[in-house]
Amino acid sequence: MWIVFDVDSVLIDVSESYDKATKLTAEYFLGSFGVEREIKPEWVRELRRKGSFGDDFKVSEALILFALSGRAEELIAEFPEGGTIEWVREKFGFQVFGGSIERVFNTFYLGREYPERIFDFSGLWRKERPIVRRELLKRASERFKVGVITGRSVLEMELAERIIGFKFENAVTRELYLKPDPRALWELVKGESGVYVGDTLNDELFVENYRKRYGRKFDFVMVGRDVGDVNEFLKELLEGEQT
Repeated sequence: MWIVFDVDSVLIDVSESYDKATKLTAEYFLGSFGVEREIKPEWVRELRRKGSFGDDFKVSEALILFALSGRAEELIAEFPEGGTIEWVREKFGFQVFGGSIERVFNTFYLGREYPERIFDFSGLWRKERPIVRRELLKRASERFKVGVITGRSVLEMELAERIIGFKFENAVTRELYLKPDPRALWELVKGESGVYVGDTLNDELFVENYRKRYGRKFDFVMVGRDVGDVNEFLKELLEGEQT
C-alpha cells in the first residue's frame, strides 16, 4: 500500500516562503506597471485552495491581473472552485509572460540557490519549517511504500528534504507532470492501492482524475478537512496497523 503526500502546507509550512514569494512576485509586477497595490496573504491562500493552477507562477499571474483591475477581492470570490488560469486569461483577454513570472518568483523563493536570479536575495525557502514529524514519517516508511507528488521542481524538492530531514526515494516533481494530471500518480504507484494526502481542491481533483482514467481505487485525505494535520493522519494510520 502506498502513502503519497503533497509537500507544501502538508509536510512543510510554506506561509513564509511560497505564500510570500507569490505575494512579492505579484507586487513586483504591479510596481513595474506603475501600480502600487498590496497583495493580501489571504488572497494567495484562498486562490490556491480554490483553483487548479498546478504551480504558484499561475497563481501569481492571476493575482497580478486581479489586482490590476482594482477588484481583486471580488474576483477571487467569483473565481470558480476548480478553476484554472485559463478562466482568468479569458476574463481579461491577455496574459502575463510566464517566463518572466517564473524568473522573478524563483529569485524570491530560491534566492542564491537560483543561478538565473535577477537580483540578490537570500531566498524565502530558508523560512520554511517542517510540519510533519520525522519519526512518524520514518515509521510509516518502514510499513508502507511512501512517496510524494508535488508541484515543486527537483531542486525545490531537495530543499524540502533538507528541511524535513528525510529523503524520499519515490518522488514525482513538476518536471515530469503537474497536478491534476493523473499520469503523475500512475507514474509512482503503477495501479497499486493507497492514499494521497493533500490540502487543496486541486489535490482532490487529481485523485478523482486518476480513478476515472485508470479505473483504480485510490483514497484521498484532505488536511484541514478530513484530518487536522499530517501528523494526526500518520498517528491514526500507524495505530490502526498495530491493532
